[in-house]
Parts: sequence; structure tokens; C-alpha cells
Amino acid sequence: MKIAALLPHVEIFGGVRRYIEIGNVLSHRGHEFVLFHPEGNSPEWLAFEGRTEAFSSLTKESFDIGLCSEYSILSQFERLRARAKYFYFLLEGHKKEKEVIRQGFTLLGNSEGLCRRIEKKYGVRCHKAPGGVNPKIFYPIKKEKKTEEFRILCYGRLYRKRKGVQQVIRAVEKLYRKFPHLRLLLFDSPVGKERKDPRRMIRTRIPHEFYLSLPQSKMAWLYSQADVFVSAERRAGWSNTTAEAMACQIPVVCTSSGTRDFAFPNQTALVAPFPYAPFLAHHLKKLIQDDGLRRRLALAGHQRILSFTWDALAERMEDIFNRTSLQ
Repeated sequence: MKIAALLPHVEIFGGVRRYIEIGNVLSHRGHEFVLFHPEGNSPEWLAFEGRTEAFSSLTKESFDIGLCSEYSILSQFERLRARAKYFYFLLEGHKKEKEVIRQGFTLLGNSEGLCRRIEKKYGVRCHKAPGGVNPKIFYPIKKEKKTEEFRILCYGRLYRKRKGVQQVIRAVEKLYRKFPHLRLLLFDSPVGKERKDPRRMIRTRIPHEFYLSLPQSKMAWLYSQADVFVSAERRAGWSNTTAEAMACQIPVVCTSSGTRDFAFPNQTALVAPFPYAPFLAHHLKKLIQDDGLRRRLALAGHQRILSFTWDALAERMEDIFNRTSLQ
């Protein structure tokens, strides 16, 4: 098959990673995969084995399959010459969601919860194409802990409220008086022209470190520094960072947003009912005090997430394309 995917850019974002990883696997499986975005350059942060083209080349060739997840480039997606077009929902509740439904695309969703929501709200079929993780990048590393610190890791994109970073910080602050050995670790991708520097937005008395612009080859090392990973996302489709933490065999506290496929309460993770500090702190306290619980969740989470590889997702998408593009 000849497959095209449209992106607004190829910077370090979870949605971009998804298309690069899927494209690499589908290319290995003998398909032609082309990433279109405004400039057309290749991503610099993660190897891509397909082809990249600028939007100016959109109408120069035809494709069997067209993929898009970004509302802001729907006008470009309309220009793409593809036999079958798929809108791939990565987040829930966008104001243009209904507009996309009305356009008659075949629908994909990157999590069980997101697909269920689309089908229930609009009465249309949404094919489940959940996220993935690359075990060659995210894998367990033996800890060489030299201090008595208890390290709590979270994604540090503070200017995106739905990521819930401030709630994680407040949860750690609630516990700090009783557990003064806590240390907060945060990370984010490079600061671009239109993005704020998240390091300047932190206001907390908790000892912390912020890792910015780490290469992909250092991500497993970063996760391995943590005793616990915490996510307080809202409106997520698939929580990349939570999946990555599990792949690195780190115990997880999270919300159900973007994690329903792999974060099973008290089995593979501790799942907060709401993305607020008191609930996160309650679960964090359990893990701080219980080494055995941390080990059990880390092992179970790791085993579960390894069923969600990009290879498995690409195979699933092949099946969806073969079944639906001929209808």
C-alpha cells in the first residue's frame, strides 16, 4: 500500500512520534509511507525510514491511504489524493470534533476509552488503534541509587494545563513535610519559537531537577532515575509518557485518561479517580511506604505494556485498512 500521513510539524511531540514509529514499521513491512508537513524536512530527533514531503507537493501523487490527526490542517487533508481517508483521534473533546465526524472519514482512535466515547456520543464506528512503545528506546535499566532520596518523575510541560503537572507538584508538596527525602524530576522537549520555557514556570519548595532536550538514547536512563512516575493528564487519548515509564519498569500513579488500555487499578498501576493533588498524594504515599507494592506494580506494568509495541499497532492498522478501504 501507498500511505500518506499529514502532520503540522515534525517536532518532539507524542503525536509525531506515533506517525514516525508507525511509518518505520509499515516501511519495513513493504509499504510506501510518506509524511507530509509544511516544510517537508526529515525529523531530526528520531530516525524516520519513510519519505518526507512539503505540503506544496500534496497533489503531485495519489495514495491508497491518507491519515490525519490534526484539526488545524484539515484543509490540507482535503487536498490529498487518497482512495480512503482516515481521521485518527489522538485527543478527546476538541471543538471541531463534530465537524470531522460529519466529513465522513473512516475513524480511528488511539485508545479504548477514546473510541468508546466517539461511538457513544456520535453513533459511528471508531476503530481501535491504540498507542505503542518502542522497547529499543524505553527499557529497564538497573538502578545505581547512591542517595536516600525518593525520586518522583513527571512530564514537565507546565504550559499545557491538561497535562496536570501543577497537580503533581502540589501532590508532592503535600507529602514533603512527612517525607523530606522526596525529590521531583521533570522533563520536556526543546523549547521552540511558540513554546514557553517550562523551567521558568516552576514555583515550589520541593528539591527538583528539570531535564530539557535529552536525546532519545538517554530516555531509558532518565526514567530509571525515578522510584515512581506520576501522570495527572486530562483529555488524553494515549498517555505516551505513562506507557514509556511502564516499559522502563517504573511503578506508576496516573489518571484513567489515556491509560485505560494498560493501567489497571491496583494491578498494573495506582489509578487516581480524578486528576487532583489529594488523590495523587494518597496513591504516592502508598508507594513511598511500600517497597513490595512498587516492585509488584513495576513488574506487572512492564509485562502489560510490552503487548503494545508499534509493530503490533502497524499490523492492526494493516488489517483495518484492508477491511475498510475496500468498502
